[in-house]
Amino acid sequence: MSKILNLRKKPIKTPPPPETRANSAEQDSGWQKQKEEIKWEALSFYYNPQKKYLVPIIVILLAGAAALMMFKYDILTSVFLALSAIVIFLYSRQKPTLSKITVDRTGVCMDDIIYYYKDLKSFWIEYSPGGSKELSLESAKWYMPYIKILLDEQNPIEVRSLIVNFLPEKEHEFSLVNHIGRKIGL
Repeated sequence: MSKILNLRKKPIKTPPPPETRANSAEQDSGWQKQKEEIKWEALSFYYNPQKKYLVPIIVILLAGAAALMMFKYDILTSVFLALSAIVIFLYSRQKPTLSKITVDRTGVCMDDIIYYYKDLKSFWIEYSPGGSKELSLESAKWYMPYIKILLDEQNPIEVRSLIVNFLPEKEHEFSLVNHIGRKIGL
């Protein structure tokens, strides 16, 4: 019974040891430990408030649907064009939400959705000075599109240095649909 705990006495808190010169010299020379986790907040998708081409496209689709219905009696195509115009209108009114993004050793987490590295094929960071910064993840599932995550104010070099340890870096090109969507403001 050599160890008896005295619960009446409160433990004495010792101050943490002061930072030594060796630690600060290591930090100055650039031999810092790599970050285990990077967190930031960004919009859930690219949002362009200027939608100058959107109204003419919706009007053209609806006018085409009406013309096909009146002159050709093509109900199926006119319904498809009208539904396309409605979907584009509803999608354009959707506002992005602020998402919490975490990149760590297991994968990339966006809000409550986790993309594990074992389920991903490659990654690419799209960065142009003055433009948007975006992390693109390619899923191993053939039917899933690229997962696009905005980097906003996050340093793309830090994100790349963490992810490159787990995934190969491969350039992901924008599809024609992405270019058209960005142009019309979707």
